[in-house]
Amino acid sequence: MSSRTYMRMWLESQAALKELLAQELPSQPPRPEKDQRLFFHMLATLFLRYTQILRCLETCYDQMVHPQKRRVLQHMLDGVMGRVLELKNEMVETELSEYHYMDDVLQDLKLTPADMEVPIPRYFVNQRAKALKERQQVLSEILARVEPSMPSGPSRPAMLRDEAVQLVQMAERMRQGRLRSKFMWEIRRDEERERRARESGAKELDREQAAICIQKVWKGCLQRRCTKLERQREMAFIGMAPDPKALGLSAAMLRAQLGEEFRHLRQADYEAEYQQAMVSIREGLYEVEGPDMREEMKEQLRQWFIECHDLTGRFPEFPDEEIGGSSILFAEKTPEQVKAELDLLEAEGQRKKDKKKDKEKTKEGKQKKGKDKKQEEDEGLKLALSKFLPVISEGFTQYQTIWGNQDESDNFEQRYEPELIKAQKRKEVEKELRLQVDELMREELQRLKLAVDREEGKPRKEKKSSKQQKGKKGGKKEKDLTPDRTLDSLYEELVLQGILKQPQRVQLADYTDNLVGKYPGKAGLSMLMHVVFKVARLMQPSVIWIGNAEKTFYKKVPKEEKQADPKRLKRDLPKALKLLKPEDRVLLIGTSDKPYAADVKTLCKAYERILLLPRPDYASRYVTWQRLIKKHGGTITTALDVSALAKLSDGYSQGHLARAVQMALTERRLLQMPKKPLRAGEFLQLLAKADPIYSEEEKTLQDWYMKTPLGKKRLKAAQERADRKEGKGKDKKGKKGKK
Repeated sequence: MSSRTYMRMWLESQAALKELLAQELPSQPPRPEKDQRLFFHMLATLFLRYTQILRCLETCYDQMVHPQKRRVLQHMLDGVMGRVLELKNEMVETELSEYHYMDDVLQDLKLTPADMEVPIPRYFVNQRAKALKERQQVLSEILARVEPSMPSGPSRPAMLRDEAVQLVQMAERMRQGRLRSKFMWEIRRDEERERRARESGAKELDREQAAICIQKVWKGCLQRRCTKLERQREMAFIGMAPDPKALGLSAAMLRAQLGEEFRHLRQADYEAEYQQAMVSIREGLYEVEGPDMREEMKEQLRQWFIECHDLTGRFPEFPDEEIGGSSILFAEKTPEQVKAELDLLEAEGQRKKDKKKDKEKTKEGKQKKGKDKKQEEDEGLKLALSKFLPVISEGFTQYQTIWGNQDESDNFEQRYEPELIKAQKRKEVEKELRLQVDELMREELQRLKLAVDREEGKPRKEKKSSKQQKGKKGGKKEKDLTPDRTLDSLYEELVLQGILKQPQRVQLADYTDNLVGKYPGKAGLSMLMHVVFKVARLMQPSVIWIGNAEKTFYKKVPKEEKQADPKRLKRDLPKALKLLKPEDRVLLIGTSDKPYAADVKTLCKAYERILLLPRPDYASRYVTWQRLIKKHGGTITTALDVSALAKLSDGYSQGHLARAVQMALTERRLLQMPKKPLRAGEFLQLLAKADPIYSEEEKTLQDWYMKTPLGKKRLKAAQERADRKEGKGKDKKGKKGKK
């Protein structure tokens, strides 16, 4: 796409964002919505519109090379992503379900189901790519040292030299035998053809007749080839087959790829220039403007000392460093900032009032009749107070203020603006100088008090700093059980114990029962949890996976598993989770195919969200088959009936489909594909070996899900709706009877 296209996309994103901000931040609070369907329709519309804005902003961010614009745009991107997550949570709380059907909203906005997917911004991956690459090199070095000393597992033992030579010789004899057999078959075929020609009395063709025969065969081959190519083009045009040209990179695609790489290099170069300019400009400001700033601050503080002494007859107390020092004396806020703070405080107070009213209504039970109009307006569904709308609004206003009317005709290459850096660094220099000035003026104020007020016999009592007070009142901190050990040594220990695997080769099956017999006793269990979570925090972002999550919270441990002690993590796991903070970026995921075997309360306390993965429907299975086959190197042709695969695989999960495709598309089968296209029977034979999900098991899982917190809310809401309908029906019957 051209730069004009991206500019149009950026302008459309700004207009859409401005419209949404005006809708979500009105001058007067909106009235509550009583109809749940209309409220969810509004939430879904906002969710999809913010998702589209997120896609456009992410694309524009990737195209920009100006380092300062990219920072403002990233600030807006973070706010939009946060708002998308907030709306997703609102939809879950409204529908009491993790899955939503928004076909009507998609139709209204003229979108497709693919537009519902929230994209992962590329700058997330790019920012962490270098760090992850360095970490991967370190881990590879650790594994290179660890793997020779690791205990031998269920892998195949090393083959002796004589056995390997014998195996190679056997394979070579078999290959030569197949070639000789084919050669002898061709000789016998030619001899048989000559014998039949002699018996039928056929004459040998002359030179002209032979040429005509060859021409017929060649023309027929060309015609069939052209027809096949036209058919492929026709199928690609209507979207029923992949485009043959798309298999290779065209000239336009190569130019686009080179342009993208060149743009990323420019972004890195401009960012390096910007970082270097921030250091040099700051040093220049400190040397040139620093002395004047320092003297001006001193004069302001001396004037404050004199004015306070003239008004009260005593010199004031100098503000402590913990509360900002002398900066709180000269803090200036714009009217917009004051208004924004007041609006936030008012909204927070209104939210607390609404929450209090909701609690009182739940205690009272059923609603009483004869409520006035104002009370009826207070009832209904409202949007929760957003933490990210101010962030979006701030970024949007900042971009419009700085770059809206900026003349960049002389900045064609989109390099940094020095004046903006000066304005930013001037504040940092002023803050640093103020700390130095505060120390000097505290001493000067003390000397003034001793000289003027004659307070020599009254030594000043030092106040306890807020940091010391917080340290006493603060919450519990995790005791570091391994203070003297490095990250590499902790990682090596987890690899030796089989708890961590090489990321490029890891499979979930490798983790089966890998905690049995390891870190025994209470002290060992504490060390296990400490090491795992410490390594996860140091190597964030990290994912901790617990398979068979129900075993940790068993209601009753089966006899065959008592020796393994599966409930040993029941107490220590929740304690370790409480020590995690949002900035740690550690995600705990547990999977289970028998969650009903666990205690619901303890399981739901450990995991914030419980997701019940439903069986895929026909459309999902159709798309899943296509993607899995293409992912493993297969080619979908007319010989492969994907529709039949989708119909006959009803009752199987996505994991069953993935295993069937992986087992069918071996390296040998992929080599045979040009001559032997794939067929549905190859996958169905392997799929039939797996056990499907029966309706009884699915019903058990659904019943168990209704015992989770979200399931209980859903049942309660359904019961309340049924009671309301029943009450309305009785009222109508009563009115008819009175008539």
